[in-house]
Amino acid sequence: MKKQIFILVSFVGVLFACKKNSTGTSPNPTQPFTPGSTLTVAVGKDLAMPRIQLSPDTVYSRTGTGPMFKPLPTGYDDAISSFYLPKGYMAVFAENSDGSGESFCYVASQSPIKINFAPNLLNKVSFVRYILIDNPTKMGVAYVDSNIIKQFTSSWYYGWSINRPSFGSQNFIPMTWGRTSATVANVDYLVGRKDVNHLLSFNEPDNAGQSNIPIIDTAINRYRIMMQTGLRLGSPAVEQDNAINAGRWLPNFMSAAKAQKLRVDYVALHWYDWGNETSNQATDSLTAVAVFNRFKAYMERARAAYPDQKLWVTEYNCNPSRKNRPVVVKYFMKLSTDWMNATPYVERYAYFLFGTDALTPTGSLNDVAIYWNSLSSPAVFPVNIE
Repeated sequence: MKKQIFILVSFVGVLFACKKNSTGTSPNPTQPFTPGSTLTVAVGKDLAMPRIQLSPDTVYSRTGTGPMFKPLPTGYDDAISSFYLPKGYMAVFAENSDGSGESFCYVASQSPIKINFAPNLLNKVSFVRYILIDNPTKMGVAYVDSNIIKQFTSSWYYGWSINRPSFGSQNFIPMTWGRTSATVANVDYLVGRKDVNHLLSFNEPDNAGQSNIPIIDTAINRYRIMMQTGLRLGSPAVEQDNAINAGRWLPNFMSAAKAQKLRVDYVALHWYDWGNETSNQATDSLTAVAVFNRFKAYMERARAAYPDQKLWVTEYNCNPSRKNRPVVVKYFMKLSTDWMNATPYVERYAYFLFGTDALTPTGSLNDVAIYWNSLSSPAVFPVNIE
């Protein structure tokens, strides 16, 4: 009889151990946490047991249906209190399984991150995306010709599209240019790309000649779809006059996003010094200084409008109609990049190189483009985002 009891107890013990291991946790509830190279989430604070390691690239969500989506392990949905994120990775945690609601994107660029969630996410997380992230320089390129893009030394570029390649050290930033690109199919496509960690949204939705999304609710609903990617996601980029003033397109979008708890990780801006193409000074250098002062004033107004946001200048130029452009352009490039390099809230920027700014008749980089290529900039993430 004693032997039968012993066998029964042993069987129950093995069954319990197997059940615990099926969730990825240790059978030892007091096992101390050892930092590693994988995202670890825990039900207890300070990484206390039970805890589990999650896989990179997978989107942990009940909403997605693509092959890279799967639900959080049993016992962790709406139960996570703390996490450990290794250096070189980013992670998005969200309240709702479609990536919306209370959410935050953590970037461990300089060191690992170990955090107990604040009340807004404590025991509320139903969406997790964990991916490798690079740390490029602030300066990028906006262009569509791959042969030209590869002549630049920048570490990132975008081309107003969703499906271009990365080129070696030049990381591609996709853009859901218009509302018809913000689809579940493209969510699955982007989730499957291991070279993508950021996403730009709509290109001038306030402009009938561009993506043309006059109804804010339409843009919000399409933006919500792209939150399922778990990528670090930027605002729509509007024409410069519609980015800041109350009642304009972007302030209305940002207000609606805030009200509906849709995360915006950075604000994208365009600037062209419109209306000042004939406002020239006595010399080209003084003209460039005047242009720069207007640009800086605009950026400072944008900062005041969005004080908690990083800013990306995805298109800017000292006005394509300005006379004596090459000389003024180069002066302005130097002034503007020096300032943005030293300004922490400006995270990235890309000069809009019109045809005459970029190419010789034979298709190689001209003097202006070569000058842009010669400028340097610091890393995008000098500190962690947490």
